[in-house]
Amino acid sequence: MPMAPGDLLLVLAGVSIATGRVNPLAVVTAVYVSALLGAIGGRELCERVGSAALPRIARLLHAGHRVDDLTAKLRRGGSATVFLGRITPGLRVYTTQLSGLVAMPRRTFLIGLAPGIAVYDAVFISMGAWLGPTAWATIEHYAPKPGQLIVLVVVIAGSAIAGRALVNRARGSSPA
Repeated sequence: MPMAPGDLLLVLAGVSIATGRVNPLAVVTAVYVSALLGAIGGRELCERVGSAALPRIARLLHAGHRVDDLTAKLRRGGSATVFLGRITPGLRVYTTQLSGLVAMPRRTFLIGLAPGIAVYDAVFISMGAWLGPTAWATIEHYAPKPGQLIVLVVVIAGSAIAGRALVNRARGSSPA
């Protein structure tokens, strides 16, 4: 989700499980399946779009030898590299993309991907479940009330519109 990092969403899922707001089996299954399908789709897209272009781009940037070395290291590391990349925050998406760009075999990718997603999800969902009620109480305490949120949005939007009108007026009345 573009509005929040995946780690935060996993923690919130754990909080929701701990407070009884959601079905744990449904949440864990949905999170795992969506991450698995997203990573498979991302790898396939990067392989189709990028693997043919990667050597040409590398040559253009005079980085062909370095890219070849990186490709060889990724292929040598295989499933273990995918697993480690998927459990490392900040590398998850890049691991998927690079696996596609270097045309890592699907089976090799999946062997590292499936347990990597399971471990990563388990850590963050468990963290949320462990902190559950305390974290949820903190979120509810600091979350704005719906009325406050509406007023805030109206004030920000009104300020933006007024500011734009002033800028347009200033441009129109200034000597050319």
